[in-house]
Amino acid sequence: MGCPWLQGSNHRLLDQRSWVLKKSPSGERRTVDHIEAWKKGLGSRIPDPNAVPTAARLRQLLEVSHAATRFYRRELFRDKKSWPRNYLERGGALAQLDTESRWLVGYAPDSRSRLVDHLRATGFDLTTIRNAGLGVLGADGRLVDRFRDQLMLPARDHRLQIVGFTGVRRSSGAVYYTTSPDTQIHRRSGSVIGIAEQLELLAGEASPVLVDDPLDAFAIENVSRLSGGRWAGIPLCGALLSADQARILGARAVADTVVVVVSENEAARQRAIEILPDLAKAFRRVQAVDLPRAFSPATLRMRHDGLQRLHDELLLTRPLADYRSRPRRRRTRERPAGDVPLEMERGPSPEL
Repeated sequence: MGCPWLQGSNHRLLDQRSWVLKKSPSGERRTVDHIEAWKKGLGSRIPDPNAVPTAARLRQLLEVSHAATRFYRRELFRDKKSWPRNYLERGGALAQLDTESRWLVGYAPDSRSRLVDHLRATGFDLTTIRNAGLGVLGADGRLVDRFRDQLMLPARDHRLQIVGFTGVRRSSGAVYYTTSPDTQIHRRSGSVIGIAEQLELLAGEASPVLVDDPLDAFAIENVSRLSGGRWAGIPLCGALLSADQARILGARAVADTVVVVVSENEAARQRAIEILPDLAKAFRRVQAVDLPRAFSPATLRMRHDGLQRLHDELLLTRPLADYRSRPRRRRTRERPAGDVPLEMERGPSPEL
């Protein structure tokens, strides 16, 4: 909550105190000194991520993570001029700006402690906020927002609970990724983005398609929902897939095939090869897709007949293992008799 603007000789209080309004048990609103609340949370460190939390603590950490997701989602719609909205629009991901979107994409505002203040006002203590990886101690000892001015993607564990976040931030015209720290509920190596949002696709034999950029995952989901649910886009956001993440995908996917979109960048191709052993333990077939040079799934989709072109490219797979010994080579193949043009398969728009 915002602090009341004080007048006259009391103006110094603005530099010393931050006020929030909180309901007492009787329902009466009263003023609480936020600085005192901050001080109570300063003495404790984030618990050992390897320690098993109590049931009550686990519930609190999950609840505050879900509350942060709702806050970030609200901020994306509230700030019409934020760069993430433009990023999504220019990337062809307009569906994520629909209030009914399956993806709970959000925006962490460019502010010092708007999330922390919001969570405090809704009843969460500073220790819980900090232990969930949502706040960090500032230079002045106050708890402030960890993520600022970033597009936010919730990450889920094997139970599909929201346990952390990956942020997309921009700098000098490029985008970079940040992530929640390891906590008692979150490990980056044990959480995945995009499974819950496409769970019915994965349950209907869609093959997971691993990409780096969230925009590429959105594009693949889009073409999949218009073509019988063949694929589910899973963004890795700059990280290598871990063995735990491969197991989570394998447990949720009915299909025995996983597809990796291979970049023309040699270093990126080598990283793709590195995850082959873990994927091979979770899926019977590990395939790769080579897109035309200088194209990603998102940029290809935005071309003329882009949905059809992306659909056709995703059909042209070969074993990822081929990249261990062979140079990059485009495959061609005849369209199988059962494959019809995307336009003929298109049904009503998916209910978002």
